[in-house]
Amino acid sequence: MAAQSPDNEKDSDGEKILFGENAITNIKITSQNAQIERAPNGSLKLTVPPSNGYPDVQFDATSKPLDLEAFDALEADVFNPGDQPVKVVLSTRNPGSQGRDGSSAAAATVPANSSGVIRVAFGSWHGQTDVPFDSAKVQSVSVMIEKPARESSIVIQRLRAVSESRLLEQLKTSAFFRSQTPFFGRGVNIGNTLEAPREGDWGPRLEAKHLDQIQQAGFDSIRVPVRWSTHASKTTPYRIDPQFMQRVQWVVDEALRRDLKVMINIHHYEGLYANPEQHHERFLELWRQIADAFAGAPDELVFEVLNEPHENLDAGKWNRLLTDTLPIIREKHPTRTIVVGPANFNSIDALQFLKLPEDRANLVATFHYYSPFQFTHQGASWLGEESKRWKGTTWTGTPEQQKAVRNDLDRALRWSVENEVPIYLGEFGAYQEADMESRNQWTRFVADEAIKRRIGIAYWEFYSGFGVYDPEQDEWRESLRDAILGN
Repeated sequence: MAAQSPDNEKDSDGEKILFGENAITNIKITSQNAQIERAPNGSLKLTVPPSNGYPDVQFDATSKPLDLEAFDALEADVFNPGDQPVKVVLSTRNPGSQGRDGSSAAAATVPANSSGVIRVAFGSWHGQTDVPFDSAKVQSVSVMIEKPARESSIVIQRLRAVSESRLLEQLKTSAFFRSQTPFFGRGVNIGNTLEAPREGDWGPRLEAKHLDQIQQAGFDSIRVPVRWSTHASKTTPYRIDPQFMQRVQWVVDEALRRDLKVMINIHHYEGLYANPEQHHERFLELWRQIADAFAGAPDELVFEVLNEPHENLDAGKWNRLLTDTLPIIREKHPTRTIVVGPANFNSIDALQFLKLPEDRANLVATFHYYSPFQFTHQGASWLGEESKRWKGTTWTGTPEQQKAVRNDLDRALRWSVENEVPIYLGEFGAYQEADMESRNQWTRFVADEAIKRRIGIAYWEFYSGFGVYDPEQDEWRESLRDAILGN
């Protein structure tokens, strides 16, 4: 099918409608056996058979290129009417651009029977943020269902170009934003410690002197990842080892005694990620015991429900588990702050699929940030051979690099303000294989830009592979510490 009115895009402050709301452009299907239906409200339903490819519907600006230079990104509002998640790719193309075939592309998995926004920043390719792209001459936009295992559909409701900064300037006038302060201030993760299979397996054991050093350096808070799942019985009543519980309580008490705010979570629950249904009741029982153990603790102790839901714990399953977990925690902690993050490793893109209760008092959302990944994870052994090829990647703070970070943080803040939920950057950091000058520059820029947006931060991490502290020399990496603290 094809309908054409290329000059009919609707403009408003911060966005330009390309399809939807009576803005129509050329539409064509480029995949065999795909079907497209036009709904009375103007949306399009794309239905495709099982495929190993990328069945798509394409929106062409063939009469003249679209000039989107004033915008940061494209967004597609979509709805998944099926009973299984669907991975959707949004791609825009300018054949004259250098880079990956003159394209920018990004993907998101839309849960069953859910709406979502697929967003692609100009100059990005599935997380890589330095791909040349000329947004002044956009020729086409494609919405694709990626390799569906069975017949799948997606409803495309609207396509628009957006200027994140212009939209956010409007939102910053809200009473909610004006009332915000950076939650938990500037903090650090006590990583590779209590979330190791056994403390000491992945690095040093935490000592009281470390907490002294963190407090004396000027940090406001610590985030303490905890792998409870390897310290609890595998059968009901799933009892947590009392000795391990005492160890966690010691860390919490010692930190609070030093006027450090403390966050504890459930971290690295691999069984839950792989088989959410099988571990559902065990997860709830772990939180029941944690809630009991810390009943009556000061308000400066905060609970984070789960670190980085991923794998088979997709957005739909995670939302259901969260619905069951929060009342268990609230029974003993009705006013304690609880932190929750989205699926897909707490990614910014997945925030939109995080379902929170109507009563959002004392709830904070979190996201993690390691972009560009080829820089922050170069040489990381757990990523295999591919990460070795990234070695030598630098971050020098070019205008393009800075813009990519700002745009990402703006998206997180935009979600926060639109949903009136405070937001927290629970992890960010660059691995030790990157050169120190690049690490310092990237860390300082991310930290300062987050704080400017009233987003609290926790650097990953204290004294291991990303460490701000050198345990062998027993001293701070001062330039990195100062970058986190804004000194």
